[in-house]
Amino acid sequence: MTLLTTPKVQPDTVGDNDAEPIDLYKLGMLFVIECRYWSCRVGNDPDDLELSQDRIDAKAIASFSTKGLLDPEKTRKVFQQIEKRARHALEKHSGSFAAANAHFVPWNHVQTVIEQLETFRAEFDRAVQQFLSDYACLRADWQAQHPEIPDACYPLPVALPAKFGLSWHAFKVAGAPELTPVEDIELELEQRRARDEQVNLIEANLKRECQQFVEQYVLGFRRKVAEFCDHVIAQKGQVHGKTLNSIRDRIDRFHSMNVFGDGDAAGRLTQLKQQIAGLTGQDLAQQPDVAAKLGRACQALKNHILNPDAVSQLTGRLKRRVVLD
Repeated sequence: MTLLTTPKVQPDTVGDNDAEPIDLYKLGMLFVIECRYWSCRVGNDPDDLELSQDRIDAKAIASFSTKGLLDPEKTRKVFQQIEKRARHALEKHSGSFAAANAHFVPWNHVQTVIEQLETFRAEFDRAVQQFLSDYACLRADWQAQHPEIPDACYPLPVALPAKFGLSWHAFKVAGAPELTPVEDIELELEQRRARDEQVNLIEANLKRECQQFVEQYVLGFRRKVAEFCDHVIAQKGQVHGKTLNSIRDRIDRFHSMNVFGDGDAAGRLTQLKQQIAGLTGQDLAQQPDVAAKLGRACQALKNHILNPDAVSQLTGRLKRRVVLD
């Protein structure tokens, strides 16, 4: 059994790759999920709520709200759950890229993400076909329970397929495209200058967004490490085998997502994983002092990776290396 010790505090390791530029396209792709489905609801008319004109004009009446047209458990909630699981699958292998409302996926996770999203799209399409087949029965059942809903509220079956779709798009993070040379300089020189200024502004803004993304990506994964450290610390020495497995899984995930080369955190996590190699829940139960040392090791790890000065130095170096393809 490996004896656990508190990780030694070492200065940030500055590897040879610290001089290399960070080109996001060489490290991964941006993914965006688009999902649409019919809400199976329709707006109320004043007559539906028996509102007089005075009530309608009153400031207290902001809207007439909506009414359901079909059983939500058998309709929109089915699609909501598929969308939720698809987005969760993407989030599991990515970091949020706020500038494009997208998720950045490292190349070593791209194939997995594509396969999972394709699976969810197929599941969504099957659910749509099932809904279209059941539409008449779902409508009849709901109207039987709610006879006040007129037929006119329901769309025709032919209009329903266009209301549904689950798709995803992948694209790279790059600078603005090169401009086509202008042949008639006399007439278009001023316009070209204006376009050049606009392109430069777009590139500057995009680079700034990329720098922010790199900073938040690295800090985000360091915070996830701190979260599992907090979990171990909170157990106050009562650590179980399940916790050990969770620590190992979290460390492996960090390494697989560490595309920007956070060598300091990676090295410390590798050291921690080596220290708990061979440890079992039974070992921890029989040797409380080992569990206590694990708690102290996690506290030291958390303190270091969230140290503001260390984080600032790391993210500063990374942001200076960001380039656009």
